[in-house]
Amino acid sequence: MEKQITTVQSQFRDKLNSLKANKGLKNNEIANITGRSESVISEIINEKRQFDDKLVYSMMSKLADYFQEGDLVTTLRQYVKMYNIAESCKKASDMRLVVGNTGIGKSVVFKKYASETPDVYYLKVDRPYSWNKFLLEVNRVMGIDIQKKTTTALLDNIIRKVEISSGNSPVLIIDEAEVLRNPVYKQIKNLHTATEGLMGIIIVGITEVKSRIAKLAWLDPYTWKPNREDSNMYTTFARRLKVLRIDNIASEDIAEFCHMKGVTNEEVITMASDKWWNYAEADRAFSRAKAMGIELDKITVEEFNLL
Repeated sequence: MEKQITTVQSQFRDKLNSLKANKGLKNNEIANITGRSESVISEIINEKRQFDDKLVYSMMSKLADYFQEGDLVTTLRQYVKMYNIAESCKKASDMRLVVGNTGIGKSVVFKKYASETPDVYYLKVDRPYSWNKFLLEVNRVMGIDIQKKTTTALLDNIIRKVEISSGNSPVLIIDEAEVLRNPVYKQIKNLHTATEGLMGIIIVGITEVKSRIAKLAWLDPYTWKPNREDSNMYTTFARRLKVLRIDNIASEDIAEFCHMKGVTNEEVITMASDKWWNYAEADRAFSRAKAMGIELDKITVEEFNLL
């Protein structure tokens, strides 16, 4: 009986092939990220066996941060700035702290950059990890086959991975850094030191992260200069950071966003610029419009008010 590959599995196969081409990931690395065997990944790519959609969705969720759709390079000034930050960090292999208000596209840009660029790894912090758990997650996003879960073994794994890929200037992007526990920050400096500066590190978070690190390091949050004569381990970490702030969104930015989405009705664009203060809210509204069958290039004031 001929095997019946589901649409979901077929779409996943296409995404895996695209991922391998864009990121240079091998089957065993994809297997390590998804928590499945290398043979399963091979069977999906070569359509050797049918898998239940539930299992496929489980693997897709583990790779969600690698599957970013759409074009990254846009004319939005915040997007361009963040893309350039990521590019320059990859060249310099330094440590950077990128902060900005919610909704300006930090996760969108850095996740997309990681999905398209070889040896760039994206880690979204979704809970207050211990240092050991943090290293375990870094191992996972790097596609490392974990044999031992001790802190020393996990750190050694990362160092070896960075040494092997040093020619491609690897970068680790740590998103939603506001969730991190305070002790992890100074350990990130040790991670950068342990990799001998071969791996760039970008820490991304809301504005509060800068103030929090400054307080821990006894630095002035605005000038980034010491406000005490002595110092501590956090001071050493903070002084090695290149701190960059992403500008807030202005009405002209929302207008540009609308133009990018194909909106031509200037009255609608004016209303949108007055109503929205972040790209995330605007994007959700346009997604609702699409679901409602509203064509953005023909959207009316009445239809906009429905959003």
